[in-house]
Formats: sequence, C-alpha cells, structure tokens
Amino acid sequence: MSAISIRLPDDLKEKAMRLAKKKNMSFNGLVNYWLQAAVMQEETVEWMKRRLKGKNPELLISELGKFLQKTKHGDEPTLSEIQQVMGK
Repeated sequence: MSAISIRLPDDLKEKAMRLAKKKNMSFNGLVNYWLQAAVMQEETVEWMKRRLKGKNPELLISELGKFLQKTKHGDEPTLSEIQQVMGK
C-alpha cells in the first residue's frame, strides 16, 4: 500500500471529515472509497465506449425497449414507502 500527501482546500477537508464521521468511517477510508468509485466509473465508461463503438444507437434503443417490455415488475416500493423509510 502506498502513502501519498495531497492538498485540499480547508473547507473541503472539513466537509469530508464530517461526512466520514457521519458514515462512521475514517477520513482515509472515505477518500479511498471516493477514489475507488471514481476509477471504477471511468473504467466502466471506457469499457462501454469500446463495447458500443460502431453500433447503431437507434437499434440499441430499440433492443433495449424490447428487453424492457419482457421484464416483469416486482415488488418495488412506492414513493410513500421510500419516503417513510427515509423519515420524510
């Protein structure tokens, strides 16, 4: 594992430290989580670009529509159930 030093604006560091505390994480754990998420997002976008290169967008949308028509609805929570769980 590598150790690095980074410079952050004071207000960003304070906000991130409060968020880490709220999530019951260390500041280092939170930064690792964010960095990992950002890298995974970039890798996913690049993978999708490679997979979709040269594909016809209209055909892809049509195929997605066909797929969605075949899916069956489950027991998704209603908006009011979600709000109740979130305390709103």
